[in-house]
Amino acid sequence: MLKPIEYWLVSALAAVAVLLVAVNAGLYFANRSAQATLSARAQYIQQSQSIGALYQEIAKALANLAVEHHDEDVKALLAGEGFTINPAPAGTSDGRGKP
Repeated sequence: MLKPIEYWLVSALAAVAVLLVAVNAGLYFANRSAQATLSARAQYIQQSQSIGALYQEIAKALANLAVEHHDEDVKALLAGEGFTINPAPAGTSDGRGKP
């Protein structure tokens, strides 16, 4: 039979163990939530990188059309997005074989 001090010591250790199990469960669920958030962010970054090249090609095509047609609205739109348009000097090739 346990002495009263032993009984309370064992009971306190059992209570601490139960408390630690509860803390462990809370940390487990918090960790899973953080992992899900991190996974979603990583997926967004990965998708953004693949779309980035397409975005640049669209901006380049718009810039070429804006220069060819002297469209100031499109030039302003591109400037607002951070693109600088530098038209090629007269007499240079535009890469399509036309002077």
